[in-house]
Amino acid sequence: MGYKDRNSYDDMGTSHSRRDGSSKSRTGSKAVVIGVVLLGVAICIAVIFVWLQLFPTDTTEQNGTPDLVLDTTPVTQSEQHVPEVENETPKADTLSRAPSVPTPTPAAVYTPAQTESNPNAIVFKQHAVKEGETIETIAEQYEITKETLLSVNPIRNISALRPGEELTIPDRDGQMYVVQSGDSLSIITSRFNPTLGWKTLQEINGLKSEVIYPGQKLFIPSVKIEAEGSFATFDRFVRPATGRIIGLYGQTVRYGKSEDPVVLQGLWIEGSEGTQVIASATGVVVDAGHETDGLGRFVVLSHANGYRTIYGHLASVSVKVGDQVQQSDTIGTIGNSGNIEQTLLYFSLEQQGTALNPANFF
Repeated sequence: MGYKDRNSYDDMGTSHSRRDGSSKSRTGSKAVVIGVVLLGVAICIAVIFVWLQLFPTDTTEQNGTPDLVLDTTPVTQSEQHVPEVENETPKADTLSRAPSVPTPTPAAVYTPAQTESNPNAIVFKQHAVKEGETIETIAEQYEITKETLLSVNPIRNISALRPGEELTIPDRDGQMYVVQSGDSLSIITSRFNPTLGWKTLQEINGLKSEVIYPGQKLFIPSVKIEAEGSFATFDRFVRPATGRIIGLYGQTVRYGKSEDPVVLQGLWIEGSEGTQVIASATGVVVDAGHETDGLGRFVVLSHANGYRTIYGHLASVSVKVGDQVQQSDTIGTIGNSGNIEQTLLYFSLEQQGTALNPANFF
């Protein structure tokens, strides 16, 4: 029994000693961890203090004016940012530098500067509509046509002008044109105003180069005729040929040899072969040719304010591209060329690519 008790006592003593050592070890570890955390916090506080001492400008100034440091930045500092601003400025011949069509405010209208080196530059003014004013009275006031006003200002209802509404007034007659893919200044002038010249069109719109882009807006002045009556003097078109109208604008018909029905974008005027075809209005011949499977022999005239007239299925053509014609001048004769089997004249009228009903203009 004594031997067992001694062993038991020794075992108990040994076990107790081990538990005390383990407890002390764990206590020491906790102390180390707490010390490391406190040291880390102290280091962070020291870093923040040093940062605030070295970079005081990052803090907001007192007196209740936070985040307005840019307003008091010295000139020498702001000059360092000038190159970045200039790099973001659009080139002179991009859309932002062309005249704006949507009902603009004075700041939104780009007006090329008229200088001794560029006297052709277009100039725009702003006009606030007054009570009782109409498109006609405003156009008369500025000595331009109402078609010019309608082209520059996207007015959908000319009878609904409201007092205070802002209109852009160009200093000459013409039209706004949106550049299409494949266009060039020379193509545009040959199509709308062959007497103008692409270089003049460039100067009018204040372009620094001849490069243009789809979507860009250009102002194209009206053609000027060196004879009696300019484009500003006519306000009506005339029937291009005598005869019965057998096809109406908007009517669904079977065109020529095709079995598929189409909607007429102009008029069919019946007549005997050789009947005279005249210019419906003063203009310039911008296209003429022969489409075997289309309009046959045809002539296209360009008129003021973006109007174009097309004469198709002619038996003969008596004008050529670039010719200036007066209203009622002979341009050809009725026939049945192209994809038509009857003897008739196809006549259409459009403005800026949109087909209009010719009967509304006679």
